[in-house]
Amino acid sequence: MNINETIPPELLVLILDYIYADAIVSIPLAPSTPPPLDHHPLLDMMLVCRSWHQVIMSTPVFWTFIWIGAGIGPQSLEARRLKGLLGRSGQLPLSVMIAPERMERTEHFHTAHEALRGHFQQVETLSLVSMDKKTENMPSAEDIQQLLQHPLPSLKRLNVGGFYISLPLFGQSIRLEIWIDSPQLQELSCHHHFIFPKSPLHLISISLTLDSSTHLSLIPNSIDLPLLLELRLTRCKLGTLLSAFITPSLRRLFVHADVSRSPTRPELRPYPKLEELQWTDKGPDPTFSALLPLCPNLIRYSNYLVGDEENIELQHIDTPAAIIGLLSGEPGDNHAPMTPSWPKLEEILLDVGQCDDISVLVDAIPSLKRIRILQNFATRSDEETRQREATLLPSLREMVDIAFWLDPWGSNLGMHFEATEGV
Repeated sequence: MNINETIPPELLVLILDYIYADAIVSIPLAPSTPPPLDHHPLLDMMLVCRSWHQVIMSTPVFWTFIWIGAGIGPQSLEARRLKGLLGRSGQLPLSVMIAPERMERTEHFHTAHEALRGHFQQVETLSLVSMDKKTENMPSAEDIQQLLQHPLPSLKRLNVGGFYISLPLFGQSIRLEIWIDSPQLQELSCHHHFIFPKSPLHLISISLTLDSSTHLSLIPNSIDLPLLLELRLTRCKLGTLLSAFITPSLRRLFVHADVSRSPTRPELRPYPKLEELQWTDKGPDPTFSALLPLCPNLIRYSNYLVGDEENIELQHIDTPAAIIGLLSGEPGDNHAPMTPSWPKLEEILLDVGQCDDISVLVDAIPSLKRIRILQNFATRSDEETRQREATLLPSLREMVDIAFWLDPWGSNLGMHFEATEGV
């Protein structure tokens, strides 16, 4: 019996939709390598028979993802072919990924721009993917600006990768600052360049990876982000951004800073719903000390980024965590001891510490239930200090659950005085 007599076209479309979606939905907004799309995800199905080929070619939902610049051969940058691929989507939402540095010539970017010209209103996901971080044959800053100046009324997810644009005569890398017309944007990931919606009212998630040379000259004094739930800032001008962002609904804040650079204590707004704070600890930081008292509903705090434990050079950390200095009023912060204002704080994760630090936290924060320390200072000390730590630890464990390195909570495995593999 012919399979097409058993499976009607409507059921075939549903089955193929699962296969297509499985190939597309797993591709992250900012892939670090080209997706496995050397050909159409359903090419093998198209080759089964003419009937299946016709079903796939005529079903718009199977043409809603397009990868431009890599993964589908040099012929992918022909204007006629690009327009044909985009046209098969009908009016359905599009997911578009462009790899500018993978294009052999700058006119390739113009070709992609022209092919998209009649479809910007359909674009729901747009990613300018960074693969090689090279500047040869890259589109100019003007090219990128022209692309992003088109209204994007349906755009919900935007990623601008860390591709570099150099000035033609001087070879100097420049960073763009562009405000785009995308009122429905919900997820924003930006690297190297600052690309932001003119109307950010629907943003739920923001991830910015910038550096001190990014001027942010056009950023206003206040940006209202009423629905923002998660904010990630890497190597950014923290005082500038945190002072400008109004985030009454923010739940999770992640900050990765190379060094503590904030010269002055900024004026920040309260974070009434912030529950999780991860802030890499580089010593006393006026921005950090200004923000911490403004989080009355904080539940979890970490002075490193969770998941990055293997990359922390613990052996080079020789000072107490910044939060310990704030709570105890130690020299270096130039302030009296902070009065804790976190009645719900249950969990604290520190890169390094010792039993005296645990005592400070337990005494200052009655709600504390769990403390994790990746490495105890005592592992680098003399035998007498290590014995003192071992003596203090049991009494502290009666008051709070203490875990070392990546031991599970409640394991009570004892203190690691031996070097842990990978630490």
